Amino acid sequence: MNINQYFKNLTDELISLKDRVRHYIDDAHWQSDGEWKESVIRAILKRHLPSNIGVGRGFVVNTQQASTQIDVLLYDKSKPTLFQDGDFVLITPESAKGVIEVKTKIWQSEDLRNVINKLSAISQFVLPTVPYNEVRFFGLFSYEEPNFNTNRVLEILHDCVNGEPPRIINCISLGKDFFVRYWPSQPNSPGFQNYKRWHSYKLENKAPAYFIHNVIDHLYPQWTSANNEVWYPEDGKENYKIDDIFLYRPDQVTD
Repeated sequence: MNINQYFKNLTDELISLKDRVRHYIDDAHWQSDGEWKESVIRAILKRHLPSNIGVGRGFVVNTQQASTQIDVLLYDKSKPTLFQDGDFVLITPESAKGVIEVKTKIWQSEDLRNVINKLSAISQFVLPTVPYNEVRFFGLFSYEEPNFNTNRVLEILHDCVNGEPPRIINCISLGKDFFVRYWPSQPNSPGFQNYKRWHSYKLENKAPAYFIHNVIDHLYPQWTSANNEVWYPEDGKENYKIDDIFLYRPDQVTD
């Protein structure tokens, strides 16, 4: 069993599929190219998630307003949908299980800031209606590395979330190698519950695969922890940690 190679193959598959439409249409219609890239992530997630989790796109709606458009919307199929046509759905916040923003590339640091703020706003929109202890996943997936240095990603993420737990983004994957995960408790030391940090990693040709597996891990932690040896590479990712940053600003920390 070679989970490490499987992760690299899954990453290669995602990167190979991303330009399939562009090879034919070039720059004739960027929206269609973007929609194809979103559909690739949805198709990969459908392979892994249980049948009770829907994988679509659309909007979360409450009595006052609708969210912004969601590229990948994970939802509880045991609950009614307001509207569905193919993979397009309108659901209420209680049905939402995860929200993923998909980009070809994050060009500038300000673009990253805008995407994180959009995701955080959706998180704030969904989470107040979620029953206690029910988890939701919020993530950003970009097929290509950004134009700016990735050492700024944690700083931007920290500034956008601004120490507010309802705005937390769980995972970010940029290109083949750069990955971020939020840890409410310290990795490999689950008893330390007040850890509350993002870690960034350099995972050679494995970041997209880690992103996909962390979606499932976040929604089904007991399952993945019981089968960790077949779910993740043996050496894990903490050996490849680059940096970390605390959720709260110094002025928000109290004794």
